[in-house]
Amino acid sequence: MDRFVLTIDGPAGSGKSTIAKLLSRREGFIHINSGMFYRAIAFIFGEDVSEEKLLNLKFSFDVKDGEMVLVYNGKLLNEKLQREEVGKIASKIAKKSFVRDFVNKLIRDTAKSGRFVIDGRDCGSVIFPDAQVKVFLDASLEERAKRRATQTNEDLDRIKEEIRKRDEQDKNRDIAPLIVPDGAEVIDTTDLSIEDVYKRIVQLLEGFKE
Repeated sequence: MDRFVLTIDGPAGSGKSTIAKLLSRREGFIHINSGMFYRAIAFIFGEDVSEEKLLNLKFSFDVKDGEMVLVYNGKLLNEKLQREEVGKIASKIAKKSFVRDFVNKLIRDTAKSGRFVIDGRDCGSVIFPDAQVKVFLDASLEERAKRRATQTNEDLDRIKEEIRKRDEQDKNRDIAPLIVPDGAEVIDTTDLSIEDVYKRIVQLLEGFKE
């Protein structure tokens, strides 16, 4: 087949990017983090983004260690996009329908041919509703907060409250709310290791081995 898409959706801290990167390394997928595109737009324009600016925005792409990386003005953006202030702006502009339409089209055009694992919050429900395999990862709020705190060394209670607010926002937004996509396999990762989750997803992929 010309294109094979595995989507991994779920709330913040459920392990989407971690497992997507593992699948890219072991199973030959190209990993696309949909949130990276929103962060890139936020990094370039801040909150001052318009349809006209997006129409004139040109990215180029490369693949590094199985992961799609964005290049803008000759420079790799990915490492610059992890700053907290960039993430906050990205959350705001992601509510704009013209921004979401732009990002969705860009991801679809980028993933026209090959094997892709794409993670985010609406990958299986909106961007690729026809994906061959869809997964929805979840975990308890407490466990997700612990994971994020371990990564960032920030205060656990503060992170827990931030994730709770993000969950509420993602589930109740007017455009592309966080839902379990039709046909998705739901995996609760609260008490599972990364290897456990990986094995569950590989089992789902078995029926598509060439």
